[in-house]
Amino acid sequence: MPCWVSYREFWFNANSSDILSAQDSVIRDMATYMKKNPSLVLGLDGYMDSHNKELSNNRVNAIRDALIDAGVPANRIKTGAFGDSKLRRDGRVEVLIMTGNR
Repeated sequence: MPCWVSYREFWFNANSSDILSAQDSVIRDMATYMKKNPSLVLGLDGYMDSHNKELSNNRVNAIRDALIDAGVPANRIKTGAFGDSKLRRDGRVEVLIMTGNR
């Protein structure tokens, strides 16, 4: 995968950055997959709503922290605008995947 490819997505309740309990298994599955594929890097792309950027950042950080807690090394998780801006949705963090450290 020479470029970012959509991998998973996480949805949040309104005005919340708490990961839904139903998504805990997704975090664990992603960590297992990353351990088996050490050449892969994750990109976390949260919808950046200009009037609530702090909430967007908190959501991205919640996913990042959960992945690190599940065993994904921090240096294999990038945050920023990686996905297609036309597909961004409020209340969602898109997880993308790519080979290598770009």
